[in-house]
Amino acid sequence: MSFRKDLRWLHLYIPCFDGGNKMKNEWVLSIGVVAITLVVAIGLIRWFAPQLLGIPVDLQAVRVSKEIPPFFENVFRKEDTESREFLLKDPYTNIRARPMLIELSGVGPHDLLGFRNRNVPNIADVIAIGDSQTYGNRTVLAENWPNQLERMLIDKRSVVYSMATGGWCAVQYLNMFTNATFFRPRVIVIAFYSGNDPDESVTLAYSVDHWAPLRPDPNLDLSDKPRFPGFPVPSSEQWPVRFRSGLTTIFTPSLRLVSNDTTHATVRAGYQIMEKVAQLMAKSASEVNIQLILTIIPTKELVYSERVRREGINASVDYMRLVELERANIDHLARSFKQLQNVEYVDLLEALQKEASTNQMLYPAGTDGHPLEAGNRVIATTIASIVRKYMVQPPLGLVGIKLSSGKLLPFLATKDGLWQFATNEIAEKNGWKSGHIVDARDIASLPQMGMINIIDPKKFGPQALQPQYAVH
Repeated sequence: MSFRKDLRWLHLYIPCFDGGNKMKNEWVLSIGVVAITLVVAIGLIRWFAPQLLGIPVDLQAVRVSKEIPPFFENVFRKEDTESREFLLKDPYTNIRARPMLIELSGVGPHDLLGFRNRNVPNIADVIAIGDSQTYGNRTVLAENWPNQLERMLIDKRSVVYSMATGGWCAVQYLNMFTNATFFRPRVIVIAFYSGNDPDESVTLAYSVDHWAPLRPDPNLDLSDKPRFPGFPVPSSEQWPVRFRSGLTTIFTPSLRLVSNDTTHATVRAGYQIMEKVAQLMAKSASEVNIQLILTIIPTKELVYSERVRREGINASVDYMRLVELERANIDHLARSFKQLQNVEYVDLLEALQKEASTNQMLYPAGTDGHPLEAGNRVIATTIASIVRKYMVQPPLGLVGIKLSSGKLLPFLATKDGLWQFATNEIAEKNGWKSGHIVDARDIASLPQMGMINIIDPKKFGPQALQPQYAVH
């Protein structure tokens, strides 16, 4: 079959010329074939290899396959672990961190999901979601606030799992919220950051159609943005400060105004998106019986603003404007959070400003706005005061786990771990008259000690426990 015969349908779109000039018709046909072939070729290149056309990586769309991917091949992705990039592309979150990264100075380790943890737990008591402020840029893993929070909850044997990634914003927090519920947490903490969340939320919501429902105004003029000073911020727009104690740091107010100057429509929209995200998460958290805790991490500039004022330091115009606008933005956002049902709001600004009045180094001496170990400790301590009341002490004594079939499995929970009774009769013969049913997640942090098949009340009966923990 000839090539021309295969494309006979083209004649439906090519007009015939009067006079039956065969030569002209063939020329028109040939031109049409070439033109359509060229269009199709360019389209295929643009779809499958956009880099050949010079399209920047961050402007390339990522498709979502409708086919079911092979499970293990999709989890253990060789191209991920061998990538030289720290951040990888994703169709919904736009970026994600490279998984299975070893611990380096100020970054890592990353677990199989690309989050900064040493492992992925089956069940977590607390999930922390945020950006680089929660990830803990410039600190070792042990010093970021989610890890410090876990140590503060050690008496409850609570597991804190971080699902934070640098460069994320409110949109990604919402996307990750549903995934976080699979860990069956008691609490999910969402840590917004006023330093860049508003600007990044607008950018992502208006560039990815999947997030179109978050757009407060479909006709928003995206060019109505504050002036971007550049990054790193040029020295001409840095404000070095030296406090009376000798403590020094450098502020970059013009950079932080990009997300806080509400005279611009995009900044207002950014904060509206953050409000909308909080509303959606509050509704979802209530439906699955998870306590939602919301907080806002302020900029370094706002944290030190009270000390700047108290010491009478002559501040720059941009700095004073940032402090006024950011404080107003946080106050407004906090009020909207407090109006949500079944949501706790944690105010970090007051605690950070109080600590900033001391000689503690909360932030680096340079332009970096990520908190150091001391700053992370303030954040963790303040959040822990609220989280602690939702944590449950692991049970002690006879407990039962109900299976989906309705059958009850008897266990002996001790301070050392969890024993399973082979039968209810063996539990009774060891002296147990009654116990209480618990959720499987309530004993998830207890190590399994083995199966009890013998009768030994001194070892496996109520008297084996401390008197205050015996079940009567």
